[in-house]
Amino acid sequence: MRKKEPKEIFKKSLLACVVIVGFGVYLSIRGSKEKTEFESVTGQIDYFDKTFGEINYGNKGDHRFIHIVDFPLVFEIFVGNAPGDFGPKFEQLDQLAVGDEITVYYAEKTPLQRNQDLRLNKTVQFIDKDGEAYFIRGNKDKYGGYFFIGIGVLLAIALLILKRIGKIQ
Repeated sequence: MRKKEPKEIFKKSLLACVVIVGFGVYLSIRGSKEKTEFESVTGQIDYFDKTFGEINYGNKGDHRFIHIVDFPLVFEIFVGNAPGDFGPKFEQLDQLAVGDEITVYYAEKTPLQRNQDLRLNKTVQFIDKDGEAYFIRGNKDKYGGYFFIGIGVLLAIALLILKRIGKIQ
């Protein structure tokens, strides 16, 4: 019986771990930024929709869709309040109406979001009306970043162990 040769995947797998950790760092930094550090747009709402339950891609929870006059994208905002949801820290979006002038602070799309629905921006961080907060993001980005950092580090440790015992090269 022939002994299996160790597979030569160590370098590529370790590079993948570095990418995963890098993405985690990116998310955790984005989750810690102040409002003024994000892109913003100010304008009148010309479309506002409240959607409940299962929508788009099978997402569950409450979503709000807001469009601002002359802005090319519709903002999709998750406002789930069920236990376990990574909902916002504060939100009173249902008090907004078509015609209200608001300022939306949003982040750039992550690499994983760039090829999703190009009509939507799902990275809303804050929404203000007349200097008063109507939406403040939750900790989803921060915790997601920590998760990716942890997974990347654990995978790297597993790779190092497998290399040391000779299972991979």
